[in-house]
Order: sequence, then C-alpha cells, then structure tokens
Amino acid sequence: MHAYAIKMWGRTIKDANMEARGNLMLSVMARSLSAYYLYTDDNAVQPSNFVGNRVAGILFENKCDHTTYFGANIEYIQGIHMLPLLPSTKFTRPSEFVRQEWATYFDNGRAQKVEGGWKGILYANLATIDPLAAWEFFTDKNFDPAWLDGGASLTWYLTYCAVSRKPRSLIGLAHALSLPDPPLLLRGFES
Repeated sequence: MHAYAIKMWGRTIKDANMEARGNLMLSVMARSLSAYYLYTDDNAVQPSNFVGNRVAGILFENKCDHTTYFGANIEYIQGIHMLPLLPSTKFTRPSEFVRQEWATYFDNGRAQKVEGGWKGILYANLATIDPLAAWEFFTDKNFDPAWLDGGASLTWYLTYCAVSRKPRSLIGLAHALSLPDPPLLLRGFES
C-alpha cells in the first residue's frame, strides 16, 4: 500500500527519484510475494505439496499453515491475501496466479456460494483476469450490498473492473444493462 503511494506521490510532485523508489519497492514486494506468499504451479521456493494451496495462510517462524487466525473457510484463507485491492494489485497478484487460484477454489459456481463481504472480495479479485464477469456481478440487478466488505465500496470495485478492461466493451454492457456509460475519460483507454 505504502509503496504505491510513494510511487504516485513522486509522480505527482514530479520527483523521478521518489517515483523510482516506489517502483523499486513495488517490484521487491511483487517478487517476494510470488516466492513466499502467492504460489503458482512453477513456484520452486515452497515445498511442492504446499504450492497447491496457492497462498501461505499463516506464515511465521518456521511454520506455514494454510489457515487464518479467524477461521478456516477457504474464502477467508484466500481472501485475506487479496486485500487490499489497489491499483497495483495486478502487479503484486499477477494474472497467472489469480487464474490458478480461481480455478483451484472458486470457479464453476463455487464463488457464488460464498456469503457476506467475502463474496465481493472474490469477485473484485476476479476483475484482474475477467473484468467483464466481475462487472456483471457488481452491476447485477439482484446485487446485495451485504456482499461488499466493510472496507470496500461498490464505486471502487466498479472502477477497478472498468480500468481492467477495454471500456468500449463496458459501454456496450452498460447500455445492455441500462446503466450509465463508464466515465468519458476511460473511453478509448486500452489496457
């Protein structure tokens, strides 16, 4: 979180060195997360029998435990590693990782069975690889606000979905759903 803020503050005040420090911090975070916390099939750091869990869960001293301190539901274990959802999320949670995690735990309707704010977290994370499906979830006429985590907003999740895909497609979807167009500033933006 702080690294992205440093990067953007550097860009805002036109301090190239500060922006570069933020970029370096983000790169170190992304690389270490991919090695020690978020596991794709090709992870060579963790024991092969643990890689299929996709995330560490609790990692301390010499122990890696695929659980959380607040419950053993899979949406808790995987979902806590999805937070916070930031503009830099696509960098720190690469699409190949998200694809493998989604296939392991949430595809084929399994995410639909999740309750409460965890459901929104899962679908916001899905926007990294399938922003249209996530957009459809968050704009569905039967969307329940209880599916939003207390630290999130529908506005933020829709924004993340919108900037994660080519807005021309979202404009067509918005018309089909009788929603307002995505912001003009996003039109023509290519991801």
